Amino acid sequence: MVTNEDEVAEDLATFMMKFLEKYPQLQDKDFYITGESYAGHYIPAISHNFMFKHKSELKINFKGMAIGNGLVDPFLQYPAYDTFSYENKLINRAEYDLLWGGFKGCQGIIATHVWPVALEVCQLLTESILGNPLAPRFNVYDIREGCDKPPLCYDMSPADNLLAREDIKKILGVEGRGWTECAMGVHTALLGDWMLNLAPKVSDILNDGSLDVLVYSGDKDFICNWRGGEAWTNGCKWSGQKEFKDSSYADWNVGSSAAGSLKTYKNLKFLRVFEAGHMVPMN
Repeated sequence: MVTNEDEVAEDLATFMMKFLEKYPQLQDKDFYITGESYAGHYIPAISHNFMFKHKSELKINFKGMAIGNGLVDPFLQYPAYDTFSYENKLINRAEYDLLWGGFKGCQGIIATHVWPVALEVCQLLTESILGNPLAPRFNVYDIREGCDKPPLCYDMSPADNLLAREDIKKILGVEGRGWTECAMGVHTALLGDWMLNLAPKVSDILNDGSLDVLVYSGDKDFICNWRGGEAWTNGCKWSGQKEFKDSSYADWNVGSSAAGSLKTYKNLKFLRVFEAGHMVPMN
């Protein structure tokens, strides 16, 4: 089991090199890495590894990376729960003031690098907004909805049923294995990684200038909300930090209607997507 992002990235690099050996017709095509949620940890690590460690070995035309509603910098993103919840009337002013102080304490513990304590304190504060984490007051992935099927809130049975079929397992080369939506062993092995800040890897990528970097967030998501995405992209230290932070939002249109707000400087874009939850492509 992997326990950190460097191991995750090295495994993906090994996979890609072997994959491109097996399918040489795919070599040197334009290549993008995208993902969402905890991929806010994976994507910077994998992209950094591909760019700076295995660039000469990987036969790809690496063009860009995209992170959707991702957890990248917990220090800056945890306090955004307070801001987002108040703006969306999930908490009142008194609760906001209490949580503001609580998340300052959360940041203080994150700064000590005592990860298990930081995770417990910061999560307890977050769960105080939700109520019972096993039956939350709202769908953490889309505040407009209820959580019909805890803990993931959505019906995952189509994927479960597909991946349980023996003919599908044979095609994928995973005979004798079982699929599960949330493997707690994998989760537990990576717990020490949760509070790690991956923004410095994004900084290196931005400063290099050869990759386009898109960070996008559906504005009805709670768990990795757009205020947190805005906070960590503004706080990301790179040569264009000030200019990016000072940039104004412009309408991002689909057809003739504004479907979001976009701000951009050089190779970094942050996009707030209107009326979308955690899974922006699904909405």
